[in-house]
Amino acid sequence: MVYWMVQRHGAAIEIDSELGKGTTIRLRFPVPAPPAADSPRTQSREPLLLHLRILVIDDDPILLQSLRDTLEGDGHVVDVAAGGQEGIDKFCAESNGTKPFAVVITDLGMPYVDGRKVAGAVKAASPSTPVILFTGWGQRLAADGDTSLHVDCVLAKPPKLRELREALFQCCAVVDS
Repeated sequence: MVYWMVQRHGAAIEIDSELGKGTTIRLRFPVPAPPAADSPRTQSREPLLLHLRILVIDDDPILLQSLRDTLEGDGHVVDVAAGGQEGIDKFCAESNGTKPFAVVITDLGMPYVDGRKVAGAVKAASPSTPVILFTGWGQRLAADGDTSLHVDCVLAKPPKLRELREALFQCCAVVDS
C-alpha cells in the first residue's frame, strides 16, 4: 500500500539495511513548483476554498488520518467517520446546525453501508452538498456508467492530492462577485 501511494505521488522509497544494525527507510517526495504570481489559480481559486468544513468517511483508519492531516494542513476543518453509517449519522446531526458540512468525501467499498448509500443519504438530507467518492474501481465505474446519481465526483483511491484539491475546487468553489 505504501509503495503504491508513493508511486501515485511521484515519490521514491529508499531502503538501507544492514544485518545487526537495522533498517532505514526514506520516503522522498518531490517539492511542487510554486504557482506563477499571475496565475488565475493563485488569484482566485485557493482563497475561495479556505476553511471548508469537510466530512471524510472511510473504513481505513490510516487513510482517514492521512486525509485529515492533509486537508487540515490546507486550512480546512475536517471531521472523520470510520464507516458509512457513522458518516450518515454525523452528517445528519450536523446538516441543520449552524456549521453544516460543505462537502462529504466517502469511500465506495465499505462493509454494511457503502459509499453509494452514504451519497444517497447525504443528498436526501441536503441535495446541494457535494459528494466526492473514492474507489479503487474509479475508471471502471465511470466507463461502465456505474456511478451513483448522488455522486458529484469520482476519484481513484488512494487519491492524488492534486486531483483531490481540484475536485474540492470544482465542487465547492464560490464565485467571487
